[in-house]
Amino acid sequence: MIKLFSLKQQKKEEESAGGNRTGAGGKKASAAQLRIQKDINELNLPKTCEINFPDDDDLLNFRLIISPDEGFYKGGKFVFSFKEPNPEDPLNKEAAEVLQTNRRLFEQNVHRSLRGGYVGATYFERCLK
Repeated sequence: MIKLFSLKQQKKEEESAGGNRTGAGGKKASAAQLRIQKDINELNLPKTCEINFPDDDDLLNFRLIISPDEGFYKGGKFVFSFKEPNPEDPLNKEAAEVLQTNRRLFEQNVHRSLRGGYVGATYFERCLK
């Protein structure tokens, strides 16, 4: 498992070095990278869960490992991989095409699907309160 610095500590160190917040390779960190780092620092996983980063510099690609210690699945191991979306290699080709051609429409479709409703001919149940 990776040990991460808090954003405050990292910012302090970078300011003392005379730089801005940066990601891998000295590039300026994206909003997504900064957000995931903040979320990971605040993450409080139960003892049955572990998060693993194959590349310490790439916080947007990680694995979540769940090892239940009770119930029917006790002794099992479930591994979920999370990767940054890649419109070049999509699971949903129609959504990827919309993302590449009309980002605003893609954002509207995501919001519509989370609030419950139709996107094209597909109905999505409400996920947001």
